[in-house]
Amino acid sequence: MLKELFNLFTPYEWIITNKLGGYASGNAFLANSRKYHGLLIAGKENGKRTHLVSSTEEKVTFLSGLNYFLDTNFYKDVTYPEGYKLIRDFFYLPYPSFYFACPQSKDFFLKKSIKMHKEKNLVLIIYENISTYPFKLEIRPKLSFRNHHFVQFEKDWREDSPEIDIFDNGAFVSKKETILFSYISKGTIVKDPIFYYQVYYPIEEIRGYEALEDLFSPFKIEVELYPKEKFYLIFSEVPIKDIEKEVEAIESYYRNYPELNLQKKSFSYEEYLKILELMIEPFLLKDDIIAGFPWFYCWGRDTFIGLPAVFYLENGFERAYNIFLKYKNQIKNGLIPNVVGTSSETNYHSIDGTLWFALKIFQFMEIFKDKLSEKQKEELLEAIKEIITQFLTNLSLPFRIDPEDGFIEIPENINLALTWMDIIIDGIPVTPRYGKPIEISALWYNLLKFASKYLENSFIKEFKIPSLLKKQKKSFVRYFNGKLWADRIYKNEPVFEIRPNYIIALSLPFDIGDKESIIKGIELAKKELLTSYGLRSLSPRHPDFRKKYFGSQYLRDLAYHNGTVWVWLLYPYAEVLKKIYKRKKKLKDELNSLVKPFREKILTGKIVSISEVYDGENPYYPKGAYAQFWSVAAIFLIERELKNLRRNIKV
Repeated sequence: MLKELFNLFTPYEWIITNKLGGYASGNAFLANSRKYHGLLIAGKENGKRTHLVSSTEEKVTFLSGLNYFLDTNFYKDVTYPEGYKLIRDFFYLPYPSFYFACPQSKDFFLKKSIKMHKEKNLVLIIYENISTYPFKLEIRPKLSFRNHHFVQFEKDWREDSPEIDIFDNGAFVSKKETILFSYISKGTIVKDPIFYYQVYYPIEEIRGYEALEDLFSPFKIEVELYPKEKFYLIFSEVPIKDIEKEVEAIESYYRNYPELNLQKKSFSYEEYLKILELMIEPFLLKDDIIAGFPWFYCWGRDTFIGLPAVFYLENGFERAYNIFLKYKNQIKNGLIPNVVGTSSETNYHSIDGTLWFALKIFQFMEIFKDKLSEKQKEELLEAIKEIITQFLTNLSLPFRIDPEDGFIEIPENINLALTWMDIIIDGIPVTPRYGKPIEISALWYNLLKFASKYLENSFIKEFKIPSLLKKQKKSFVRYFNGKLWADRIYKNEPVFEIRPNYIIALSLPFDIGDKESIIKGIELAKKELLTSYGLRSLSPRHPDFRKKYFGSQYLRDLAYHNGTVWVWLLYPYAEVLKKIYKRKKKLKDELNSLVKPFREKILTGKIVSISEVYDGENPYYPKGAYAQFWSVAAIFLIERELKNLRRNIKV
């Protein structure tokens, strides 16, 4: 059934978020297929999220007496009701909206929209009568009241009986410390508690997790909706004093962006560029960036790989600077945190995250050199000096600097995955990259090159940075054999696995090879790694290649960096293209081919974000987190480059 619905609608999912890490999410046919789907998942401190409202049962009754359910639910052996059959069109951008048509007359009668307050855990659902006749709506909220990673059952509700209070224009439901306020713009609310048993989430079963859940409905709403009239339903974690004020706050945010509807089904190119900015916003917190929805929180590596996209947003300087300062203040032994969360969840198991942090500081300083004060510049350079000092002197770090070539070396005995290929199963890295990974060597080299430009001579001389750079430059030739770029140097020998990490290395500002070797690298990537949606993490000709990212956590972890396609890698690939194609027309064509599959979907509003990964072969379905920051940032930055090229190419 799920595959049929994907083919009928789309496999892409929608999501809207707030600045607290909260979200609402679902799919085009409005049937929750994941435990993460829901109408209000409240964002908490340190990335914790509480799943409050799962869905709503919706029944429409026409004057003729005909009635239909608008919602759809999966159960283990049946899909009921089948409201998806009434959905005739939908748009995910700039907010999810769904158009329902009467099965008898085929006329559109209802538009349902879902919007979220940007500063509060509050969701607004709008039901608009777009017909010429009135009808009645009956709505039943289905509540979940749980951590968004887990499901629960009737017994969990019975153990702590919920409190239900009905008031003039809304209702209050509480269970232990979890509370929900519901408000309506008109109509009546009647207390009528019931359970929906064994609701089924098919994607969770595919992923190897608990896939059944009982949902609690404490009341029902009844409302008459007249032609051109809108009905507002609000779910909120906090009480509301002025409903109209909250509605206006939400509506005013979305007025900043172009909209699609039944008459206008595609954005213009300029509107599309504006929409790309909107696609960056859901990930941005006050001083950090969420790596992906629905299950990730903040990751240092992801934040700084994609951070340049933030530079070009409104107030981009201030936003990026605050993020730099937050991570600067969390540096420990010269490393920024990789995973950010509670004290027990935060870890520093990354080398490249810190190197990306440092390089993006330099990029930030070059872009905003006229805006940075001396004090701000010094604050950022303090972080750079701390990193270099620790890397070169701290013997307790889980890596060392090889004095022979100046490269960072990861010892085999640590059992840590310190690069972006970081999956560990049962304490053992799946893609152990012990030795000297090529992108780590290139990042470290680029950091020292920038340091030579920006740091005082006394510091440069103290740590003998010119000597280190000379050794590194001389030693990079070991990574290239005339045809292939090595993924790493291990036990003093190059390992010629065809992975995209050499593309990352070649993309950086200071080159590690000559133009001919870079061209050969691109040719190899086109042949072995490049797909319609990103770069493979391993060549299909390698014996460890896994063509599908599918199945249980274990099976997915095995595939994650062994063939799975990653969207974010398109940006470093594009940066390498810029180095070898000096003819602007040729470069434009190359870059255009990278973003075209995403652009076409975004232009029609059929995707709201860009997923984390795709399958290694036939990458037609999005996989992993269905909204990933560095994926969106990659497309945003390539499109920005394309816009600049169009301005410079004479027609």
